[in-house]
Amino acid sequence: MEQTLKKYRQAIQSGKINPVVRWDGQTSKTIFDPTDSNVPLDYTGFGAWRLEQGPFEVKTADREYVLTPICGEFEVSVGKDCFAGSRPGGPFTTQPELSNSSAIYIGRGQQFKISGVGEMIWFSAPAYADRPSAFVKPGDRKQIRRGTGVWHREVITLITTDDFASNLVVGETYSPPGLWSGTPLHVHDKDDPAGGQSDHEEIYYHISRGTEGPWGAYGVQLLFDEKGLDKAYLVHNRDAMAIPGGAHPVVTGPASDMIYIWALVSNKSSPLKMYDIPEFTYLKSVEKIIDELEGRRGQNPVSRQRLASLADQHKIEGPKREILRQHLIERGFEIQ
Repeated sequence: MEQTLKKYRQAIQSGKINPVVRWDGQTSKTIFDPTDSNVPLDYTGFGAWRLEQGPFEVKTADREYVLTPICGEFEVSVGKDCFAGSRPGGPFTTQPELSNSSAIYIGRGQQFKISGVGEMIWFSAPAYADRPSAFVKPGDRKQIRRGTGVWHREVITLITTDDFASNLVVGETYSPPGLWSGTPLHVHDKDDPAGGQSDHEEIYYHISRGTEGPWGAYGVQLLFDEKGLDKAYLVHNRDAMAIPGGAHPVVTGPASDMIYIWALVSNKSSPLKMYDIPEFTYLKSVEKIIDELEGRRGQNPVSRQRLASLADQHKIEGPKREILRQHLIERGFEIQ
């Protein structure tokens, strides 16, 4: 978000503010409070519950909430509605084939009670309209493949402003070992719908399948823009990342796959629009070429003439052609 990034850019770059906070998995708490000057967000709240420590009762006031289970069983009562569900075995039991995620939406002016066992996270945001409570159950949303090659990931969108919420957009991304997400680079920092961009803050909550040992599995979360922000953060299981704006790609380490649960929030009722950074959009053409050749894998080696023709067709010029060739080699294609 433009104003949030402007407000916190220098403090993040200097290290005065660390946008990464690890939840200990034991203490039910608010992790990101947007009214706290040490939190680089202006609108988005985030926290986690160890459900055995409940029940927890929350008044939403002028905000809306989305609850997302990590593992265990839960029951949420709000008004006349009661939503019960579970996530047995946690988020990796059905991955990478499909997601077993779910989400509960609760609008403003409500009071809800949650109880159960296991882990539950929540996001909150200013609400811009009255919306009824809703439960997105496992299997209600399709998991969609995004990207290819070294930036392949699986994405499931749970709550959007097109269906349940007035502001919050929430989902999960499954990232295989060693692969990138948030690629090609995009931002959502300006209220410019005509230019294909909206103004949204974001939070990532990282979860790792591999947690053994004192070091644990890891990924790397980047946060940078063209105005001096240039940071990299090591992320582990249960690390939350506050993203005030800028580009924010993440790569999973080679020793474990990871999932990050994400939420986007605006300061107005505005559809989410992501703006692709122009110098990196050619990777979408690289993606199309890889997918085309994958469909014919094993027929013949790829000739240099065929590769040049594909590059011409997709208007890939100069050094970008060599990047295309290297991506194909990494995918196991023989170039002759």
